[in-house]
Amino acid sequence: MEPTVAASEPPTKKQKANSSVAISRLRSREQLRVSKGISKLRPGNMPISEVPCQLADEVNEAKESSLCQEGRIYEYTSAANPAMKNIPVMFHPAEQHQSGPTRVIPFDLSKNIGVPYPASSPNLMASFLRICKGEQLGTTARATSQAFYVITGKGCSQSESHGSIPWAMGDMVVLPRCPSEVQHTSDASVDSALYWVTDEPLLRYLGVSPTEEIFRPTVIRREQMLREVERISHEEGSEHRNRMGILLGTRATEGPSCAPYFPMRKPFSPGGAAAEAGAEVEGKAEEEVEGSGTLTLTPTLWSLLNVLPAHDHQQPHRHNSVALDLAVYAAPSGGVYTLMGPELDETGTRVKDPIRCDWATGAVFLTPPGWWHSHHNESDEKAWVLPMQDAGLFTYQRTLDIRFAPAMAEATPVAVQPTGAAADETAAGKATVALNTDGVVAEPSEVPVELETCG
Repeated sequence: MEPTVAASEPPTKKQKANSSVAISRLRSREQLRVSKGISKLRPGNMPISEVPCQLADEVNEAKESSLCQEGRIYEYTSAANPAMKNIPVMFHPAEQHQSGPTRVIPFDLSKNIGVPYPASSPNLMASFLRICKGEQLGTTARATSQAFYVITGKGCSQSESHGSIPWAMGDMVVLPRCPSEVQHTSDASVDSALYWVTDEPLLRYLGVSPTEEIFRPTVIRREQMLREVERISHEEGSEHRNRMGILLGTRATEGPSCAPYFPMRKPFSPGGAAAEAGAEVEGKAEEEVEGSGTLTLTPTLWSLLNVLPAHDHQQPHRHNSVALDLAVYAAPSGGVYTLMGPELDETGTRVKDPIRCDWATGAVFLTPPGWWHSHHNESDEKAWVLPMQDAGLFTYQRTLDIRFAPAMAEATPVAVQPTGAAADETAAGKATVALNTDGVVAEPSEVPVELETCG
C-alpha cells in the first residue's frame, strides 16, 4: 500500500518520490529515473509528481509495444538533409512510339529513384501512347491531372466521365479526376502518338485517391499556341528573353494570385457525361469561379511550349521542379541540344562541366531538379520543346525558386562537346547518360561509353 500524508503535514522528500512512482506506473523504475534526469524537458519544469501520464492499468502492453516499435528518433543535424537517390538524367527515345503495335510505353524510372510504383519523377509519370490506324487504346490513372500532348496523328479520347474529345497533331488535352477508363482512338488514316503525363506517383506516395474534379476538361489547340508564340516573338525585347515561349494554363489556375483557391472547385464537382468538355454547370455564378493564380496547366502540372530560333541559344535557368522535356521538333541533321549541370561556371553565365542532351524529334529527356540548363540550336531550322513539370505544385507552395543566369557576353564562346580523337581522350572524365529502352532501365554505372549523350 502506498504511504499517505496527513493534510496538516507537508510531504517528506521520500514520500514525494513514492508518490511519483505511483503516478508513473506506466514506465519502469529505470525509465522513471531517466525521466527525472531530464527534468528540464517537463513543461514549466513542473515536479515529476505533477506530470500527467497513463497508469499501468490503463495501458494495453501489447498495443503499446506495437505502437512504440513504429517510432524513430534521429539526431537533427545528421538527418535534416537525408541521403536519397538522385534524380538521374535519362532519355526516352522517339523510336519507341514510331513503330510496333498499339501500346503504352512507360518512362518508368522507379528503380532509379527508389519508389515501389511506376514513376518518371517523384511526383509525375510520363508515357508514350502508340495507337495504330483505326485502333483503340485504354488508359487509367489514379490522378488529379492528366495531360495528353499529341506528338503526331489525329483521333479522339472518350470516357464516361468527360465524354468525347477530338484531337490532332500539336493539341494539348488536359483531364481532371477520371475514375473511368479513357479510350483513345486513332483515325483510320494515320498512326497516332501521344505524350501522356499524370501526377499519379504523388497520389500513390500519399496513399490517396482524388475525390474532386478541380478543373474542367480542357483542350488547347495547336493553332492557338502557334499564334500566340508568333505574337510574343515580335514584342520589343523578345530576343533577350531567357525562353521564347508560352506557358499553358487552364481557367482554374488563372490569376490574380490573391483570388480564392478553393471556391473555384465548387462548380466542377463530378457530373459524369454532363461534365463533357464545354458543358456549363447550371445555376453557378461567374464570380464563384476563381483561379488559384499559379498560371499553370493544372494545380500540379506545368507546361511550356518553347521555340529556339536557328543559330541561337537560350541562357541557363534552374528550378526546383523536375522537367520531363519533349523535343517537339529538332532538325534531323542534329545540332540542337541542352547543356545541364548542378552549377554555373566562374562567369555565372554558362553551365559548369555540363552533360549534353541532344534533341531528337519526339523524344523525351529528364532535367533533374535544381540543375542549370541552357538550350542551343546550331541548325538552320527552328527547334521546339515542350517540358512537362510538377511546377504547378511547387508554384502553389511558393517553393519553385526559378532563377535565370545573366545574358552571356557576345565575346564569350559557347562550350561544345569535343568530337573524334578529342572526345576519346576526355571520355573517361565525362558524365554519361543512361538510355531508357522499352522495358529496360539501365543504371548509370552500366551505361556503355558510346552512350555519352542523350542522342
